[in-house]
Amino acid sequence: MTYRRVIPRDLFNEGSLLKCYGRLAILLDQYGASGFAFPEDVTEFEIVQRPEDGAIFIVNLPLTKGDIEYRLLRPLNSRRPWPLYAENVNDPSGDWIEVFNDDGYLTAAMRELIL
Repeated sequence: MTYRRVIPRDLFNEGSLLKCYGRLAILLDQYGASGFAFPEDVTEFEIVQRPEDGAIFIVNLPLTKGDIEYRLLRPLNSRRPWPLYAENVNDPSGDWIEVFNDDGYLTAAMRELIL
């Protein structure tokens, strides 16, 4: 479940993805988003690409609340400063939720989801 990386493009894409996940982890803690969690014990970040749209995500690091699992996606080659979207894994046909504003803080839709 991997994809062929192209240097330097994918270094930037994957670096941005990791930056977004880290920022979200900090904000979840600051907002006191009880019930939402990332897995606690991950030995590596398994970054994969969806063939249908090119979005990348960390397959072994979903964001969960109870039985609901969210996939955190980064569109390939996005130029936005914080390009991360949440997708309900059980409803992949649903709309993506934009996680961050351009200033790196949670969007209203994401705050509504986690609080």
